[in-house]
Amino acid sequence: MIVVIDAGVWISAFQFGGTPRAALQVAAAETQIAWCEQIIHEIRKALLEKMNWSVAAVESSISSYEPACLLVSVSDSVKNICRDPKDDMVLECALLASASLIVSGDKDLLTLHEFRGIRIVTPREYLDLPR
Repeated sequence: MIVVIDAGVWISAFQFGGTPRAALQVAAAETQIAWCEQIIHEIRKALLEKMNWSVAAVESSISSYEPACLLVSVSDSVKNICRDPKDDMVLECALLASASLIVSGDKDLLTLHEFRGIRIVTPREYLDLPR
């Protein structure tokens, strides 16, 4: 199974732990995580600028998950699906990676419930899925 984890979940996992971290750890252990440069950029930017992390801490945290991740190149081919256009790249990443799930806390994504057969769930819903 391939799962896309939205940048907000990554950021919450790294900064606060809790359910987002648990979801990230389960995904890394049990599935392959798909991400794209845009998701990675959002993670870096938020941790550096909003959370005041050092560059070394950000790079160390991100690189620790690279073995579990598949890098997908998105080209903005998915447009005007999400009510927040910047979230369309998450949908495109999932589509190109043939993901089964998107894990997100973003209401703009969650209100879709699914995209072309790809379920969109919260970190808690992801953890509650049968294994």
